[in-house]
Amino acid sequence: MISYRPFLNGDIPSIVAIWKNHGPDPALAKEISADLFDRLVLSKLYFDRQGLIMALEEKKIVGFVHAGFGPNADESQIDTARGVVSLLLIHANHTDPQIADGLLAQAERYLSARGAATIAAIGLGDLCPFYLGLYGSCDLPGVFESDKNRTDFFERHDYRPNDQILCYKKEVTGFRPTPSRSTMRLRRSLHIEFASDPTARSWWDACTQGCLPQLSATVRSIGAKEMFAKALFWDMQTLTGPGSERSMGLSRLEMSDPAAPPGTGEYLLQECFHYLQQQGIERVLGQCGKEDLSRAMLLKSAGMEHYDTGTLWSKNVV
Repeated sequence: MISYRPFLNGDIPSIVAIWKNHGPDPALAKEISADLFDRLVLSKLYFDRQGLIMALEEKKIVGFVHAGFGPNADESQIDTARGVVSLLLIHANHTDPQIADGLLAQAERYLSARGAATIAAIGLGDLCPFYLGLYGSCDLPGVFESDKNRTDFFERHDYRPNDQILCYKKEVTGFRPTPSRSTMRLRRSLHIEFASDPTARSWWDACTQGCLPQLSATVRSIGAKEMFAKALFWDMQTLTGPGSERSMGLSRLEMSDPAAPPGTGEYLLQECFHYLQQQGIERVLGQCGKEDLSRAMLLKSAGMEHYDTGTLWSKNVV
């Protein structure tokens, strides 16, 4: 018989073991250490052990689900109306579908009891209370189209598709910007400032990405110093470990001035790719909304390749 209870500190080894042994799951990081789990989950200011729920069979933990909440409009605190089922994993030796069904029901009960009006699967955009960078892409992409098991599971439980995210990647080993007249013209008129670990733009930003090494790149005119565009990257190797391909995630790309010279965005990205490969980075990941055609065109023009599409599956709480 399956029973459920909230997280206890002694559960961490079981969580680590389930993560490593829950079966084939290309979209999820292969494993997580106890130290990383502590940094990404337990140390969050808004962590509530009641939302991290264990499934037990004969007193042995066989699975877990983690539920949380997104931020309010100005990202100054959590908004309990915006529920998220961040992760649900079952040990591969326990194949009874009722375990996953029961865990999801427990998570939904936890969220609705605290005022959730909607519940999202995995998370997308600012709906990222936990596990940023460990599923899918540099930002939580909802559920990957290639992740048929999760798609089928949430659809079976009356979650419906909403926003979609296009995920891109760029191998930057040995990258050099393509020389052209327009590139030379922009190089003469623009200056790019690189800065490590810039100040967080909000409380939520500090909570979700503050523990991660970051790099900002700001484009300004050489003469008047107007800011035309800004890109923010974070080092994903802090999550994936030293044995993996060293990747940076493009978490934000802002074109702040419509008067920016044509081609500024592409120029910024290519110069960033060149700078990053000089620092030993091998790959850059990025994403944009499916309806954001101009941003998708910019990423493609900078040489990024679309590799999957994420969908936000969600349901309204009755």
